[in-house]
Amino acid sequence: MRSVIILAFVADPFNSPLLQTFATTSVQAGARLICADSGGDTALAWGLIPDLLVGDMDSISPNALQTLSANPAVTVKTSPVEKDETDLELAILEAIALGTDELTIVGGVGGRLDHTLGNLYLLAMPQLTQAGIQARILAESEEIFVLRPSDSPLLLNGVTGEVVSLFPFNGEAGQVYTKNLYYPLNRETLFFGPSRGISNQMTEPQAEIGLESGLLLVIHQFSK
Repeated sequence: MRSVIILAFVADPFNSPLLQTFATTSVQAGARLICADSGGDTALAWGLIPDLLVGDMDSISPNALQTLSANPAVTVKTSPVEKDETDLELAILEAIALGTDELTIVGGVGGRLDHTLGNLYLLAMPQLTQAGIQARILAESEEIFVLRPSDSPLLLNGVTGEVVSLFPFNGEAGQVYTKNLYYPLNRETLFFGPSRGISNQMTEPQAEIGLESGLLLVIHQFSK
């Protein structure tokens, strides 16, 4: 399995133990590491050296940019500030080009609401669909997926009682089915707008979710 980790914006890298442990363990296991702009600061704070740094470099600190640019092991791809893609989108495209089949975006939520929403929508990028990649965003307290009909059923591993919320994404989600959630869905439609799918709960350490049409945003909140 070819794993790629993308380090995006992390509000407080020195108080993000779950994210730091995941990123460090993954890199030690052989995952490629891509940093999107200020993700370079986070990488250095965690003692990591990325394979690739991308973005317009408007938010990374000058010291981090100088350190990474001087490292021969790091490829730096600087893009114009005036561009159509966000830095995270550029990082995702680089991950696809590397041939990844497992992509985790570390951080990327919190802070500006427009950036958070934009990053959620990136999980539904056509290029990810075409490559057959089911990416996820991993935050300190939750993981986020966009589930497509072409995907295998999503298996969420966690703790009984953890909250799982399902949102139809950009239109209705049809024939949604779940296993091991307190409020079951049995080939039902979730309509865009109403909040029926919010705040479900895992009844077992593993839950399963699938659908046959549309897109489904899945948010799995971790126990504290």
